[in-house]
Amino acid sequence: MLVKDGSGKAASLRTLLEQAGVRVVAEVEANLHLADVLAAARPDVVLIDSDAPSRDMLEQVCVMGAQSERPVVMFTDDGSRDTIRAALSAGVAAYVVGEVESSRIQPLLEVAIERHQIDVSRRAELADAQRQLADRKVVEKAKGLLMEMKGLDEATAYKQLRERAMKQQKKLAEVAQEVISLAEWLKS
Repeated sequence: MLVKDGSGKAASLRTLLEQAGVRVVAEVEANLHLADVLAAARPDVVLIDSDAPSRDMLEQVCVMGAQSERPVVMFTDDGSRDTIRAALSAGVAAYVVGEVESSRIQPLLEVAIERHQIDVSRRAELADAQRQLADRKVVEKAKGLLMEMKGLDEATAYKQLRERAMKQQKKLAEVAQEVISLAEWLKS
């Protein structure tokens, strides 16, 4: 999908893409409903042709990235460090400044797709690590409550949580949260 933002050179970019064997499934003007257009077109890659990416365009990239998980490649004439940093922070997988030869398009898109996949994988790993840390905190808090309320040592409190989780066929963190909720209810 090719997104035209500003006067740009979308016609020449489209010709370059065609010469490189890239099929453009949709060509649209930048607007506030890019995420909806993206959902309908379902392209492999989002290509943005922009003279200089505006803050609104970069916000659209963030929204598109959150909703569709498609790599975004931006073609522009703006090579300022701040703009590049903002575009990459918004989720642009490749930021291309200036003219590009058609022979470079396919490798450029492949690199963008791979970089995007690495970013998606890292975000998933980070989310998993954050979830695991949150689960550990809940389990630690529940152990502390059991130790306090029932006069147990740490190992016994943990063992009771594990046994209850297995018996109920729940995750340890779920049972720990139930213990915390019950303790809060009893205190109120």
